[in-house]
Amino acid sequence: MIRIDGEIVFLVPFQEEHLTNPKYFQWVTDTKVMQFVGRDEYLKPIQFEKVREYVEDLWRNKCCFFFAIYHSKAHIFVGTAKINYLDESGRNSRTADIGIMIGERDYWGKGVATDALRTLCQYAFVVQDARKLTAGAMAANEGAISAFKKIGFVEEGRIRKKLLVSGKYMDHVLLGCFSDELIAFKRRTKSS
Repeated sequence: MIRIDGEIVFLVPFQEEHLTNPKYFQWVTDTKVMQFVGRDEYLKPIQFEKVREYVEDLWRNKCCFFFAIYHSKAHIFVGTAKINYLDESGRNSRTADIGIMIGERDYWGKGVATDALRTLCQYAFVVQDARKLTAGAMAANEGAISAFKKIGFVEEGRIRKKLLVSGKYMDHVLLGCFSDELIAFKRRTKSS
């Protein structure tokens, strides 16, 4: 099994053990976690079988790569990450959409999302030879937008009042990054 190491997280392919881990279903049914993910069906009561169908669709999609995120020191499953070329056209143009979900709220605001995104992007650019990565976030999800911008993504557009969340319409922020724009891991050097 592949393991992709970041500075504070590592990614492994999302497996049955992650799907059936009670934490995962807890996250996807937690409105605080899911409010900014952009999947409205998860903001309403949902059955585990619907979640399983979604994950199995990802597994079947040859243009999609779905990962579990672990905190390296604690060795705790904290979220998910996805690279999705959408279809063969995306593969041919070497352009993929990415996204993450940090489900463990105790790890919010601690650099986990930034490190997970950077790790995911480096894997997409270096191993999968992606040319461009894109992402979207609700304007109110300032933490996610900040994490993307910290690693080199730029805002490429904004669809005004597109997303309805908790009875309010929000802008959808569109972000993109080319491989030469990605801000790589800080190299730790020992001082002499």
